[in-house]
Amino acid sequence: MTRRFNRRERFILRIGALNRCVLCGAKLTRGFHADHIEPWSRGGMTEASNGQALCPTCNLKKGNRP
Repeated sequence: MTRRFNRRERFILRIGALNRCVLCGAKLTRGFHADHIEPWSRGGMTEASNGQALCPTCNLKKGNRP
């Protein structure tokens, strides 16, 4: 089981979010974070259905909370 989203999954997350952070709405930059909705540390799977595109600021604030 891998922890990181692959290129295809990251692309799907970014397109699904309309190139915006799903939490704050900021435009995503090249270094956006592909985040687990259900944290990987709590058994969340690394697949597009459990992912979301976040700006780095929102992802770092979130920690491992779902």
